[in-house]
Amino acid sequence: MSNTEKLISAGAQCGIRITEAQSAKMIAYMEALLDANSRVNVTRITDEDEFIEKHLIDSLTALKYIADDAQTILDVGTGGGFPGVPLAIMRPQAQVTLMDATGKKLRVIEEICRDIGVDNVAVLHGRAEEFGKSPEYREVYDCVVSRAVANLGILSELCLPLVKVGGSFLALKGKNYQEEMAAGRQAIAGLGGKIKAVEDCLLLQTDLVHVIIWVDKISRTPEKYPRSFGQMKKKGFPG
Repeated sequence: MSNTEKLISAGAQCGIRITEAQSAKMIAYMEALLDANSRVNVTRITDEDEFIEKHLIDSLTALKYIADDAQTILDVGTGGGFPGVPLAIMRPQAQVTLMDATGKKLRVIEEICRDIGVDNVAVLHGRAEEFGKSPEYREVYDCVVSRAVANLGILSELCLPLVKVGGSFLALKGKNYQEEMAAGRQAIAGLGGKIKAVEDCLLLQTDLVHVIIWVDKISRTPEKYPRSFGQMKKKGFPG
């Protein structure tokens, strides 16, 4: 079975319909990223089967929580382009922005996307707490998504200021997410959000589980947020 067929099959097992063209584009991205990985460290996962599950399918579990009419999607702390690039391939009508503090990773991703014809991706080099203070980026995105960047309280303060009122924030977290929920709920409420659902996502391996914490942005984030990353870590979320 080819990698393109493997991805389609894996998606079907997880309830995700992937066309042959979409699968081919994601596999082309995988192959180019793994080739670039020998020059710029963009992923620790180098086995192709593991990459398909832990990067591609894992990213696509967020799809059903993104509104069909979402026009702007922001991936905070994208790393190797996940979940942003697979989401861009599956949602070509949306503009997907990949944010990361490591410029060399973004340059690799941008070049690969250009080469394989993913033209609805833009990159943003910098830190979320800085962009969250900028009128150009603050509260403008329909959906902000992030995967395993920080604990839920800090992650919410990084992401929710970038979500427009009426939009959503999706946090992809590991199976030990419960220990973060108390502080996370407090932060989310104080930042203008409300948890809509916490959904388990079981992938193909029975021990590989993550959750998606689905947050609605119901009111504007107070102007004093986001704080500096140092303050977030040192002081926690007030309240």
